[in-house]
Amino acid sequence: MRIALATARELPRPDGDLPVLAAAAAVRGWTCVAHAWDEADAAWSEHDVVLVRSTWDYVAKLPRFRRWIEATSHATVVVNAPGTLQWNLHKGYLLELEAHGVPIVPTALLAPGVAPDWDGVFSRHGELVLKPAESAGSFGTVRVRMGDHALALAHRAEHADRDLLVQPFLPSVIDRGETNLVMIHGAFSHAVRKGARWAGQPEQSRGLVEPTAEELDVAHHVLKVTHQLGHGVPAYARVDLAIGRCGRPLLMELELVEPSLFLDRAPSAADRLLDAVADRVAAG
Repeated sequence: MRIALATARELPRPDGDLPVLAAAAAVRGWTCVAHAWDEADAAWSEHDVVLVRSTWDYVAKLPRFRRWIEATSHATVVVNAPGTLQWNLHKGYLLELEAHGVPIVPTALLAPGVAPDWDGVFSRHGELVLKPAESAGSFGTVRVRMGDHALALAHRAEHADRDLLVQPFLPSVIDRGETNLVMIHGAFSHAVRKGARWAGQPEQSRGLVEPTAEELDVAHHVLKVTHQLGHGVPAYARVDLAIGRCGRPLLMELELVEPSLFLDRAPSAADRLLDAVADRVAAG
């Protein structure tokens, strides 16, 4: 099998998943080559499958990235599925999942140019987190202290042409960190604990952890609802959870496009991911 790993020309940090996947593929006698998704001369049709990995620069080129997903899907198999990738690029999916019973961090979606009654928002939630609905990493994600109207207004103005998510700040992301559960073909693989991350800050993983039974239940429920919404069972997914002010795990993000899977810490997961990819290729 010939696999193309879609990445970016310039990465803010090395992608530890790429060499692990390449090594696991080589053991099977498969070809596994990394290409920047916007590489002009990448011949995607010469590969049996394109596995989307660290395409972390897409936010600044989002319309082009959406066109690339569509065009590449006509040339070969793309994993995750193109429709699933397109859906997951806008974090409005959180509200869809909530409508089907998934416990999420309370989220309001502001259309471009819209500013809410900040007094009312602060009154309901206290400290806030603001982030663009279309973002990767910590792009445009800021923590707004209680009553800091100036920062809230400035951030809304800076991203006036984007949908913006407004969420309460959860103290647990500082005290405990968020739990990132890696799911391979619908099954739990491994999890890491990760520290809070704001715009411009590096990712800070705290290492492998065992998720609680409740966290596992939420992760499986998220993927069940995703399937019900018509997106099948993703070959790879990362379910990012944090403990809410209610004391229970809440979905922060469902990462189906380009999440770090921390395969360097759980190398056996690479083989399971390759099995899932082979299944997708076989299914056409």
